Amino acid sequence: MTIDSKSQLSVLSHLRHELRTPINAILGYSEMIIEEIEDTGLNVEYLNKIEQIQACGIKLLASIDTFLNPTALPSSQLDLEKIIGNPELKTELEKPTQLVINNCQQLVDSIEADFVSDLEKINAAANKLLEEIQQLVNTRLQPVAASSTAESPIVEAIANSTFETSASEPLANSQYTILIVDDRAVNRDLLSRQVRAQGYQIATAVDGKQAIAMIQTGAYDLILLDIIMPEMNGYEVLQWIQASSWRHIPTIMISALDQLNSIVKCIEMGAADYLSKPFNSTLLKARLGACLSQKALRDRESSYLKQLAKANEEIGKLNNRLQAENTRLSAELEITQRLQMMLLPKDKELSQIESLEIAGFMEPAEEVGGDYYDVLQHHGRLTIGIGDVTGHGLESGVLMLMVQTAVRTLMENNETDPKHFFEVLNRAIYKNLQRIDSDKNLSLCLIDYHDGVLSLSGQHEEVLLLRSGGKIERIDTIDLGFPIGLEETIEEFVFQTRIRLNKGDVIILYTDGVTEAEDRLGKHYGLERLCSVVQQHWQHSADEIARATIADLRSHIGVEKVYDDITLVVLKQK
Repeated sequence: MTIDSKSQLSVLSHLRHELRTPINAILGYSEMIIEEIEDTGLNVEYLNKIEQIQACGIKLLASIDTFLNPTALPSSQLDLEKIIGNPELKTELEKPTQLVINNCQQLVDSIEADFVSDLEKINAAANKLLEEIQQLVNTRLQPVAASSTAESPIVEAIANSTFETSASEPLANSQYTILIVDDRAVNRDLLSRQVRAQGYQIATAVDGKQAIAMIQTGAYDLILLDIIMPEMNGYEVLQWIQASSWRHIPTIMISALDQLNSIVKCIEMGAADYLSKPFNSTLLKARLGACLSQKALRDRESSYLKQLAKANEEIGKLNNRLQAENTRLSAELEITQRLQMMLLPKDKELSQIESLEIAGFMEPAEEVGGDYYDVLQHHGRLTIGIGDVTGHGLESGVLMLMVQTAVRTLMENNETDPKHFFEVLNRAIYKNLQRIDSDKNLSLCLIDYHDGVLSLSGQHEEVLLLRSGGKIERIDTIDLGFPIGLEETIEEFVFQTRIRLNKGDVIILYTDGVTEAEDRLGKHYGLERLCSVVQQHWQHSADEIARATIADLRSHIGVEKVYDDITLVVLKQK
């Protein structure tokens, strides 16, 4: 029977497709067995034989590409009878196929039971391939349409064989579910195992109609779609996907048809990618990862656009409430600020202290500050405290008020032991912070003064001591305590150090809002400059030292914004 060139090309292409299907099984299952043997450290002899099987599969694929390649010859020289009847083709296909069968038979009787099922699948594919090869030369040529779904004996035998899929648990709870669409059981099994091994969830469909029904559930993140299928081929399913509301799901076409025009057609129809059988596991992994990454970006973009639209709608509503909310909040901040400033020690109180001159200054960075300082007297006992809450604003101001109240309460209860004092204070603050779900904490230094002796405890900035004459000593408090409210218990970290003051000695307490204040170039005021200023004025009163220091600090800051609360306390021994 005479067949025109176009029909001959179609027949040759279809024949390549049918012969590559069992070779795909040989390569796919042998690759999985090799990986499992390498992981389990099985006998090297077994590994060598499986590698021989894999090598035979590669050689078979190369022979088909060499002898049955429709693009190798111009259509004018195409003679289908001579190509198919070439005795060299039969030899090149039969020898490696028979070697696959021999190796499978030897291994089935000796290899671990876990691999027998896959070996039997390889053996079944090789036997059917051998049968097809032996019939190839004697087969009467019939024109076959490129989209025909007629099954060759080998394909039908493999498709109707009962293959037991080895049980395998997914690597982890996966984020993505992939739908595999193929009418061949062997292809579904191979592809499912390869995809599942990469940690994805999988579902399978046996034809185009079932695939469409499953896609409409919206449960899939990517589709692996075979082209050659009965009734409804892959092109038709792809066309339906692209015309539907599910076109955002990336579709990778899979087929043993490897002609360029088939690949181009799929991409032009909207496919995300194209994979040729047999599947290369590394390439499959890369293609799946790339397509799903692109889908994730598109999904994220779509989600952001929806969120943006919803946010814009909400903004309109919030703007209507914002003015009233700001008015209410400003009133609350004003009340809190007034309360905070009311609790600071008054000049009258400080002037009544007989043995010390004390001057204090505090300026919050915002309406409510997070700095703390206080001077408390109780039964002849004088306690000076200075602290710095992390951050500033309303929440920091509230924490400062908690600390002031807790410190006064402990003093009223005559608590004098620094370890116990700090432990009880810390527990109270810590539990309150847990209740309000706040991540704030504060540094805190407490100074007890009696008869010219200062007892320092708690962790804060360095304490500056100016001896009469202007000599300065810097006292590090890092080892005297632990931040308040950070841990439930801190008693083991609390220690005390004592300093005897002589007449005219000056103590400078400050928060980091002083030393870290910035000028227009971003340069900090710094501890060295603070030391220099107080050294120049040590002989003056505590109030004058404080005023001179703040004036120099303001000169440094200039018109720049103040980013942190500023607190300074000056003590001078009378």
